[in-house]
Amino acid sequence: MQLDIHHLREDYTKDSLDISTTADHPFQQFHTWFKEAQASSVAEPNAMTLATVTPEGRPKARIMLLKQLDSTGFVFFTNYGSAKGKDLTHNPQASLLFFWDALQRQVRISGVVERISREESIAYFQSRPKGSCDRRHRFTSEPSSGRQAAVGGNSFLA
Repeated sequence: MQLDIHHLREDYTKDSLDISTTADHPFQQFHTWFKEAQASSVAEPNAMTLATVTPEGRPKARIMLLKQLDSTGFVFFTNYGSAKGKDLTHNPQASLLFFWDALQRQVRISGVVERISREESIAYFQSRPKGSCDRRHRFTSEPSSGRQAAVGGNSFLA
């Protein structure tokens, strides 16, 4: 079975990236673009692809929801025991991809994923509907503090 789709093509000429008009800090620029996505017809502007690698070296990607952005990074929720949670424990290097079709824009982020504090995880877990097993992670572009930080279960390994 062959799918003939070579003729499918969007004309992506809506906008271009002009470095001279971007914010000094990438988080500021992301915030600006995210607000534009929220104001547009993008159905779920916080939907993002999270790409991880299994212990066997196989790449995996899935759609997640961004739940917070602060000065330390991008925050999303997942179960530590899920496939993605296990992938991130084994290898905390990951990538995020936001694709905002209506804006003809995508944003790629790569870096280290860390667990947030136990207190933040508990607070979030308690706010979830009964039966939910999700946990919270922070995605940062900075390396974590190393193996010692993982001993307490509060961050991923660097």
